[in-house]
Amino acid sequence: MFTGNGYAGKILRVDLSSGQTYTVPTADYAEFVGGRGIAAKVHWDEVSPEVKALDPENRLTFLTGPLTGFAGFASSRWQVCGKSPATNPEQFCYCNLGGIWGVSLKFAGYDGIVVRGRADRPAYLLVGESGAELRDAHHLWGRGAIEARKILKSELGEAASVVACGQAGENRVIAASLLADQDASGAGGFGAVMGSKNLKAIAVARGAKRLTAAHPERLRELVRYLRWLTGDKYKIDGYFDRYQPVVASKVKKSYCWGCAGPCIRISWKADDGAEGKFFCQSAMFYQVRARNYYGDEGDVHFKVTKLCDDYGLDTKTVNVFMSWLSRCYRAGIVTEEETGIPFS
Repeated sequence: MFTGNGYAGKILRVDLSSGQTYTVPTADYAEFVGGRGIAAKVHWDEVSPEVKALDPENRLTFLTGPLTGFAGFASSRWQVCGKSPATNPEQFCYCNLGGIWGVSLKFAGYDGIVVRGRADRPAYLLVGESGAELRDAHHLWGRGAIEARKILKSELGEAASVVACGQAGENRVIAASLLADQDASGAGGFGAVMGSKNLKAIAVARGAKRLTAAHPERLRELVRYLRWLTGDKYKIDGYFDRYQPVVASKVKKSYCWGCAGPCIRISWKADDGAEGKFFCQSAMFYQVRARNYYGDEGDVHFKVTKLCDDYGLDTKTVNVFMSWLSRCYRAGIVTEEETGIPFS
């Protein structure tokens, strides 16, 4: 029986082709636990095998789970799901993001968003407690994901949470990613799916809704136990500790909403004042190359990460491209003169 504990209670449906938005009860999907479970049910019911990833009838779903919004469980996590252009053959896929966007959606009163169709012009979706509306996004189209996020926050207020695609998504690059608040990024080619729908961004105005637990004291016990587990037993801050004495002015720990503690997520502040997520994933791919080319990596690995984030490109895929080009150079297939890239 669906009790509603841990759920906001409704899922937003958006038809970009018609411009219509409406809600359905989350209880309709009660037997499918978690965001990925609900997304799989939506995909199974509504997306035929003939539908391609970049077709209007593909469903792009943004979903939370029943723990999202309860602090202390790394419960900032949320899912983006749908048929992916990055798999071969194209099939149902997902990416998992943190930060704060999923919590903002939950506190606005929604467990998720299901998007279908294709807008006839660039649009972004504004979601709040009072409802949702599609707005013109011509002024955002052609801009990077970081820039689009800044523009929307300047228009809607800094409290608005934004997930956006960059130019890679607009141009349907299969390695296109999404970028949300706190530089939470998601791959799977879903930036291309978002761009194929002419949907530049989704902005959420966080509301006042708070969740109830079926057994609040048991929940608190679990949080205390998790904190005990992560207190002394799991020390995984070595990467942060290694950087901190050398560049104390550049790095600091970066926490997602409701962080459980043991995470190596770090933010970096460059010499020009730019700041953003630096590690856990993408920065390590570029450090060795930066040292080889420049001797001291400086801000290079951070700048490369932010360049990928802004264009909306999956950093792992870019790393593979770089490795492939390096091998082509060593094999004599390409030269520095032909590519304009300093391989040596």
